[in-house]
Amino acid sequence: MARVQKKNRFGKDSIEADMKRYVTAFLIGTAIASLYAQVATDAQRKFIKGNIADKTAAIREASGDETLALAGLDFAIGNSILLGSDRELSALAVASILSLPMSNASQKNAEMLADRLVNAFNLFNDETVKIAVLDKLMTASYVSPKAVTLVNNFLSASRTQNATVKSAINAAGKIGDSTSFGIMYDAWKTGRWNQYKAETEDALIALSSASLADVVKAISAASLSETYAFFTLLTKTEKNSQNFKAEIAENALSKAIYNTEDLSEKMEETVCLQIDAMKVISDNHWVRAAPLVIRYFSLAREEYEANVLAQDKFVSVIQSMAQLTSSGTAQTLSNYLADLNRKAEKSTYPAKPVVLAVINGLGALGDKTAFDNLLYVTYLTYPQDVIAAARDALAKLKW
Repeated sequence: MARVQKKNRFGKDSIEADMKRYVTAFLIGTAIASLYAQVATDAQRKFIKGNIADKTAAIREASGDETLALAGLDFAIGNSILLGSDRELSALAVASILSLPMSNASQKNAEMLADRLVNAFNLFNDETVKIAVLDKLMTASYVSPKAVTLVNNFLSASRTQNATVKSAINAAGKIGDSTSFGIMYDAWKTGRWNQYKAETEDALIALSSASLADVVKAISAASLSETYAFFTLLTKTEKNSQNFKAEIAENALSKAIYNTEDLSEKMEETVCLQIDAMKVISDNHWVRAAPLVIRYFSLAREEYEANVLAQDKFVSVIQSMAQLTSSGTAQTLSNYLADLNRKAEKSTYPAKPVVLAVINGLGALGDKTAFDNLLYVTYLTYPQDVIAAARDALAKLKW
């Protein structure tokens, strides 16, 4: 019997317990030694001599004392395994975390603090401790890769909806990376955290603006319905730059063009995406997309003539196109006016709003390549207001 007791004394369980006590003693000893290395303040004396509640009070009283905050956090971490879900220890951890100066820490110091915070997050089950960790990581002047990994791993594994998840979503939007974008985009599509829809959308918007390549890839792989929803989310917000919105609109319009296999009445969503993307491009004078817009105009014309695209929508396409000052857009509208004139020769007059939009657009562009076709309008039997508009457009051409 004595031999069995001796074996247990030096067995695996005993070694693990000894190691835990050693680590705890080392962390606490190191922290306390750092306090003794200087003249102790009243708060530091209170921390050294007091119980857990006293230590928490000392840290609150000495707000901003990094040495004391680290000592408190090390004490909490070192004893978390032994004390488990102890409310006083959790309170000490929270007070210590909140006192850490992350916002002005150097890279080296921020990495060290992030290590402590990640350990606290993993060791404590207390939700308040976890939220304090996430909130503190968001304030860091330098974002540690370990902090980003912590957030990504937690969100990837989480299927619940609680306050910790909400904080992690906010943290992802603040310090996340490309992996965070993938997690948030999937959660937004599937409604995984529908209780925190607003937070999920805010995080996805923030991550998107820093991950254009990921956004383009997502648009490419998404269904047309998903593309329209994502496009709307990214372009309706005031948080994204105009250039970013124009980039997204260019990619969305390209997808909408190449996914139009046939013209049918069941194209409402496709047409809406085309029109909205076109408007964002024109509003931002995104001339780079002019070649794509010219290709789209050909499709929009087909859609209009097939009664898939309403007249007012087609007029808006023409007006948007006229905001992109390029020789290509001017030539395209001029060619279309020539087609309309040929129909007018045979007394088949186009809808007045359409021909006026073309004429006014050519006047706004001011490209002299439109001279012949505008002049010819004045010789045909168009209504007088159409002829007057053509004369005004002729006067605006740049020579």
